[in-house]
Amino acid sequence: MAKILVLCGHPRAESYCAALAKAYATAATDAGHQVVQVAIADLPITLSPPDYKDFKTSGAAADWVATAQAQIQTCDHWVIVAPLWWGGMPAVLKAYLDAVLLPGFAFRYHSKGLGWDKLLKGRSARVIITADTPPFIFRWFWGRPLVKQWKIQILGFCGFSPVKSSFLGSIKTSTPEKRQKWLAEIGDIGRAGI
Repeated sequence: MAKILVLCGHPRAESYCAALAKAYATAATDAGHQVVQVAIADLPITLSPPDYKDFKTSGAAADWVATAQAQIQTCDHWVIVAPLWWGGMPAVLKAYLDAVLLPGFAFRYHSKGLGWDKLLKGRSARVIITADTPPFIFRWFWGRPLVKQWKIQILGFCGFSPVKSSFLGSIKTSTPEKRQKWLAEIGDIGRAGI
């Protein structure tokens, strides 16, 4: 059984993303996986960028950052549930990543050249994205930019592999029945721990 970290990246405590995160976590727990749930809405995140220089010299991070890093360090699989906002992720979720995936924790640049060490290897991930955008527009007209960002420039950059994704939309035009179906599908993924 896997150790799974489920992060709800929606800034509001009550959201469909929160319901999806709960559906995944509940099903995974029922299947015997060890699950830790975290919600961005519950963390004292500021939008000020972290001062990497201070972190390098003191090695100190805010308590919530140290906790988040420990949660990531000890998980086998990281699940992030977040909405598509303005073509990207909510600002507070980006601020979480900026503060937590620090050099020396998530990656380390080589002293020469453009290479880097992926310090979070050995873990897999899934990103569950909700959107008002229909899936065919997101895929065929826009080229799935947020999925690529998560897979290549964020999680893949730090060593997560494989990185799978689920795209649920259009939320705006979905019926209650469709939303229940999505919750059940995410629950099935949670039971499988993938």
